Amino acid sequence: MLTIALGIAFALIGAILTLTSAIGLPGTWLVIGLAGIADLVQLAWRQDEEPMFGVWAFVIAILIAAIAELVEFLAGAAGAKAGGASRRGTFGAVVGGFVGGLIGTFVILIPLIGTLVGAALGAATGALVGELSRDGVKIKETLKPATGAAAGRVAGTILKLGFAAAIWIQLVICAFI
Repeated sequence: MLTIALGIAFALIGAILTLTSAIGLPGTWLVIGLAGIADLVQLAWRQDEEPMFGVWAFVIAILIAAIAELVEFLAGAAGAKAGGASRRGTFGAVVGGFVGGLIGTFVILIPLIGTLVGAALGAATGALVGELSRDGVKIKETLKPATGAAAGRVAGTILKLGFAAAIWIQLVICAFI
């Protein structure tokens, strides 16, 4: 009975935590942490049972989460590069996306929208500034890399949400089998 109750609680709370990835929070890691807490509660309550998730479920979830972080981090840079950005523009897109996501979360107080808009604008601004820091570059030449950086950052966030959902689904299945 405890295992079923923990599984249901994990599924419900984990679904909410999964969605936090869309607003810039570490939803993938929060879901994994919740699964760890559920295992500890179960082991403390019923010491003779095997844990609900087990080591391999955590190994797989952690690998997926690490890949998700890498994809999100590099997406803005990939978008800028696809738009023809230089190394400076690509680096600016990465830094700008990170800083913009933080600022957007606190300035635009609409969940999901603030972080996403902030990250996209930050990536675009970073790529723009990076490109303008080169000699002889005109503002018109920076628009394509900046647009690519913004689109890449949005795509990265959406992809990370997909990874978070995959982790949640994998762990929910493990909770009930």
